[in-house]
Amino acid sequence: MRNDKIRRFRPRTNRYRSRRPNNGINNGSVHQVNIQRNGFLRNNVSRNPHNLEKIIEKYKNLAKEALSSGDKILHENYLQHSDHFSRILSEIGSEKAKINSEKDTKSIKETNIVSE
Repeated sequence: MRNDKIRRFRPRTNRYRSRRPNNGINNGSVHQVNIQRNGFLRNNVSRNPHNLEKIIEKYKNLAKEALSSGDKILHENYLQHSDHFSRILSEIGSEKAKINSEKDTKSIKETNIVSE
């Protein structure tokens, strides 16, 4: 490869990211690309608990089928998948409980302020 060759084309600029470093300065335009990700929407895993319950049951059934066919490694693999999704389901449940408790405390504070 020739590094001394002069480039005769103009590189495309990315419209979401400038080529200049911003040095941590935010000029009011915040790109909200990663807001919905949170690690849950990666690989098309939704945050809907009903879908997660179906996925957990699917992997448990696949684990039973793998064990009945005599493949212990595949059985363990499917069990690990079901455990992973059950952990996600429990995290979602704890987040919802936390949000509900925060809403309850806010409503209690608001009613106390109004009554005084």
